[in-house]
Amino acid sequence: MMFDSYDTYATGRDGEILHFDIVVAAGTPKPVVEMLAAKYAESQSPEVETELVSRTSTLPTELAMDQRAAVKQHGFAIASYSDRRRMAA
Repeated sequence: MMFDSYDTYATGRDGEILHFDIVVAAGTPKPVVEMLAAKYAESQSPEVETELVSRTSTLPTELAMDQRAAVKQHGFAIASYSDRRRMAA
């Protein structure tokens, strides 16, 4: 199975910028990836930017075991980064 990894930014519910990766089955349409990002951001109308950064036959090594299982079971996983920055006013 092939996987696509998207570098993603989205506006969270309180205006914070969220930075995370979304790993999906290769060929997943970009609008679906953006919908997953918007759901994750939990904002009424988040701004979402995604960029395909890799396509590979192996899951990225930085994914935790539960994230790897989620990709296999649900077709996607989200790997969030711990540093969150507030938007400038």
